[in-house]
Amino acid sequence: MKNKLQKYFTDRLSIREEEDVQKFICANEGSQELDDSLRVLFEECLNTSEQQTPRNSFIRRAHPFILTFAAVAALLVAIPLTYKAGVNTGEERIAAIEWVEVSVPFGEKQTVTLADGTTLHLNSGSRLTYPATFSGDNRTVFMDGEAYLDVAKDPEHPFVIKSQGIDIKVLGTSFNFKNFAQERTSELLLVDGSVEANISGHNETRLVRLKPGDRMLYNRENDKLDVTRFTPFGYKAFYEDNSLHFYDMEMSDIALDLSRRFNCEIVVLDEDLASSRYFSIFTNNETLDQILAVMSSDGKMSVRRTGKTIYLQSK
Repeated sequence: MKNKLQKYFTDRLSIREEEDVQKFICANEGSQELDDSLRVLFEECLNTSEQQTPRNSFIRRAHPFILTFAAVAALLVAIPLTYKAGVNTGEERIAAIEWVEVSVPFGEKQTVTLADGTTLHLNSGSRLTYPATFSGDNRTVFMDGEAYLDVAKDPEHPFVIKSQGIDIKVLGTSFNFKNFAQERTSELLLVDGSVEANISGHNETRLVRLKPGDRMLYNRENDKLDVTRFTPFGYKAFYEDNSLHFYDMEMSDIALDLSRRFNCEIVVLDEDLASSRYFSIFTNNETLDQILAVMSSDGKMSVRRTGKTIYLQSK
C-alpha cells in the first residue's frame, strides 16, 4: 500500500487505482497502518527538502481528497493530522507538524482565525490547509479557492499563501485573493498594505509587487498578466451582504462563481459567450435571478432553466 500511496500522491495511478486508494484512506483513517505509511512518505519528502516542489506536491495532493470525503460526511469540517519526522542536521531532532484542513461546501462561507490572529473569510468551494501553530521563518498556508484576508502584522515572519502556480507573500494587509485550480484566471484585489505575488508561468517566474488599489489578474491558459486599478474605498468583500465583483471577467469564470455561491449548475453553451467579458458589481444581497437578469439586460444573452440546471447562451 505504501507504493500505491506514493504513486497516488504523485499522480501516477489510473482512475480506478486512485479510487481504490481513496477508499483505503477513508476506511483506515486514524489506523496505525495508514499513519505509518503516511509518516514514511512524509519523512522521504523531508529527506529531499532541497527539492521543494515534490514536497509541496505531496502535501497538496494528499489534502483535497481527505477534504472532499470529510465534507460529504459533515458538510464543513476541520481535520487535524499530525506527522512526526526525524531530521538530521548535525544533531537529531524531531519536528511535529499538525495540519488543519477546512473545506467549504457550495452555497456556504466560513471564517477561520489562525494562531497568529490572521482572519480568512473563505468563499464557497474553497479549501484551506494551515498549521495549528506557526513555526519557522514564514507563516505558510495552502489554499485553493477564494478568501478575503486580514493578515496579522509580524515583520519578522512574512505570511505566505501557496496556491496553484501563485505564491503570495505579505507582512500585514487586507486583500481578496481568488485562485481556483479549475478556473483559467486568478485575481487579487489589494485593499490595504503591500503584497508580493510570485507567479510561475509557462516559461518564466514573475515577481509582482502590488500597492493598495491594485488589481492583479492572471490567466494561466495564455500566461497573460495584467495589473489595473480599482477603488478600495467602499469596497465590499464577498462575505459582506453576499457581494460579488466581476471586474472584466469572462462569463466562463462568472458562471463557476455563481454555481458555487448559489449551489447550482450553470452551463455556458457557446464559446463566444464563455469568453465574453463583463464588468458587474452586486452589493445588496441580490438573488441569482436578479443577477442573471441584470447581466442579460443588454439582450445579448438568453437564460433558460431545466430542472436545477441553468443554461446560458448567446442571442
